[in-house]
Amino acid sequence: LLTVGWCYFLDKPIQFKDQSIPALGKFFSPFSGFWQNGKEPIHNLQKIIRISGIEGSVIFDERAVPHIRTETLEDAYFIQGYLHAMHRLWQMDFSTRAAEGRISEIIGDKAIQFDKNKRRKGLAESARKSIEVWKKNKEIYSLIESYSNGVNFYIENLQYKDYPIEYKLMNFSPEKWSPYRSSLFHKAMSEILCGRDHDASMTNAKLFFGKDFTQLFPEIDSLTDPVVPNETKWNFTQAKADTIQNIQSTSFISIPIDTLPSGLGSNNWAIGSSKSVSGNPILCNDPHLSLTLPCIWYEQQITTADCNVYGVGFAGLPGVLIGFNHDIAWGITNAGWDVVDWYKIHWKNSINTVYRMDSLDEEVKYRIEEIKIKNKESVFDTIKITRWGPVVYEDSKNPNSGYAMHWIIQEDFNLSELSTFVELNKAKNYNEYRDAIKNFSYPAQNIAYADREGNIALTVQGAMPIKANQQGRFIQEGNISQNGWKGFIEMNNNPHYFNPKRAFISSANQRSTNLEYPNYYNNGDFRDYRGTLINRLLSRKDKWTVDELKQLQFNNYSLLAETSLPFMLSIVDTTVLDAEKNSIIKSLRSWNMNYDSNSIEAVYFEIWFQKFYNLTWDEITSDSLKKYVALPSEASTINLLKKNPTSTFFDLQGTSLKENASHIILQALDSVKFHMSNYKNWAKYKSATIEHLAKIPTFGIPYIATSGSKDIINASWKTWGPSWRMIVELTQQGPVAYGVYPGGQDGRPGNKHYMDMIDTWQKGQYYQLQFCTKDDDFKKIMKSTLQFTSK
Repeated sequence: LLTVGWCYFLDKPIQFKDQSIPALGKFFSPFSGFWQNGKEPIHNLQKIIRISGIEGSVIFDERAVPHIRTETLEDAYFIQGYLHAMHRLWQMDFSTRAAEGRISEIIGDKAIQFDKNKRRKGLAESARKSIEVWKKNKEIYSLIESYSNGVNFYIENLQYKDYPIEYKLMNFSPEKWSPYRSSLFHKAMSEILCGRDHDASMTNAKLFFGKDFTQLFPEIDSLTDPVVPNETKWNFTQAKADTIQNIQSTSFISIPIDTLPSGLGSNNWAIGSSKSVSGNPILCNDPHLSLTLPCIWYEQQITTADCNVYGVGFAGLPGVLIGFNHDIAWGITNAGWDVVDWYKIHWKNSINTVYRMDSLDEEVKYRIEEIKIKNKESVFDTIKITRWGPVVYEDSKNPNSGYAMHWIIQEDFNLSELSTFVELNKAKNYNEYRDAIKNFSYPAQNIAYADREGNIALTVQGAMPIKANQQGRFIQEGNISQNGWKGFIEMNNNPHYFNPKRAFISSANQRSTNLEYPNYYNNGDFRDYRGTLINRLLSRKDKWTVDELKQLQFNNYSLLAETSLPFMLSIVDTTVLDAEKNSIIKSLRSWNMNYDSNSIEAVYFEIWFQKFYNLTWDEITSDSLKKYVALPSEASTINLLKKNPTSTFFDLQGTSLKENASHIILQALDSVKFHMSNYKNWAKYKSATIEHLAKIPTFGIPYIATSGSKDIINASWKTWGPSWRMIVELTQQGPVAYGVYPGGQDGRPGNKHYMDMIDTWQKGQYYQLQFCTKDDDFKKIMKSTLQFTSK
């Protein structure tokens, strides 16, 4: 009986509240379960793979980083596709199914709303459009086909026992790869990096704050030090855009603030020859993304007859996204431009199929999506398409209205983002860098550049819509045709600069320019503390070494604390405090304002400031409005505190006393006292984790002690942080580079290289990147090999 019961337990998923733990029999199977994933597939491997038409070799180093050697780029991309599948197949498959809105097929009906959202946004539709553009460049398209063929060659020769364990636990199988799925991956990243908007929450904020809105929500913060230096002169005139009409809302719009991961940004900078101790230019980059296992990045070197490039990219796309070759290095950060606009649709009939446009009526078009559901009947979602885009939300309070989304991925660009990195991987100088990136339309990126001749540059590259003043900050009237975008500015007029007098370039997702830039654009996803501090520190020091720039990537100083804490301390009357609160204040007075992992003062300040912030805006944060109304930034709140500490915004709801800033700062201190014994240090308070991509607890790391915080140069929070750190010094003899990411090359849990770099990453250390140029270089690092041949 026990045997029968155990077999039943192993074969059935375990239900725990609303969560389902996969059947454990497949997990423990000695022939096809977890232990099969733990087999060591890299070290001491010397394997010959026979495949018609492909010639090349792969040398794996001690971290399982592949160094691909072929004559042609087509063969290199075939092998790269094969390796991506070998190490990251489930990650590639699951990520692109998610972008396509197909997770219900795997986990059932609890994913229906997720799938509907992806489909209504049109990621798959946009991916299909991009493929048609890619096909126009036969040379480039043949490369993505070669990559796909490599992925599929691996899948075709994969036996069930060697499936990644996630397939077995979730009970689904790999699907054939295609260029379309690579395009889907690009759209998924576009959603993360340029799929955000604040139109509804800002429209609600304008209604809520009334005459105070302009002061509390400035277009540019006073502390902002933009990507392109303030002294830059622009030699073109503004592209013409019509005035637009925003809706005049008299009630709150029930579109919730987007739930895309917050805080995802990046840092990059480069110093010129005159600013480095060695006399060599140095480029640094650390993109901040969700930290998951498997890691989003895959590290590799690709060497062909006309290209030798090293760096990281996404498993699912060919080439190297961030990296270097013998002559140049480049790094990217997100520009954060607002390229999602919302329009209010005025329905003209009771079934919401006809809407008003100027003085005429227009009918919606339809796209019917079938959402297949595991073990259940399919669900069909009818998506209404207006001239602006899909109707994503219907107004439950006003059945005569809906809200349509216009997003840049819906535009038809005759540009191929894929060619950008193919050409950038081969570029040898500034002109070739500029020529390579000209085809990149979205998501807009700050692409930093350095070369071994000593040049440095930065281009904010992407398609910038021609907008009227304030367009895109608020929901616009959808019944006026002139409210649409008027095309895009010439990309040569995008913000950029080359060899600045200050001898460095940098970006950290802050605003691209000051308000003197001729064209209007809006962004607001990122606060400007990191960018301002990076520029301050780079300016103050005449010359830098590589080791000092490593330390800069790990800088934990808080500009938020610098601008707020001294004033908060100055208005605290310590004579009315008890011993515990006085102890807190004493600690904060001597704090170095660094969010180090072992700091208790960082915990005190974080709790104190956040409680003060929430009490200031309690009219929103303590009410259901917090889901729908944008809050003033921390910088605006600090300005209010310093300039008007008796503002009515500091008066708390539900009390008879008329509070001012002093009252709520003291009240917020109660929160610090209450929590002071709960947390040993900042790392414990933050409780960072690296989750498995499908949130399978066994395959993730439930706690990792890290320094840094949201607005710190070493930017990190509970589930995100520096996903790749890279520093490249471009010497005349060749690049000397360092890098690390929090994960491992092999995405299969249990494998030696699943998470073997996390400890190094956590300690703030780097690996020297093995950029090989000669046969002897490859031999020195060789731990195992794969040989591809048709012989």
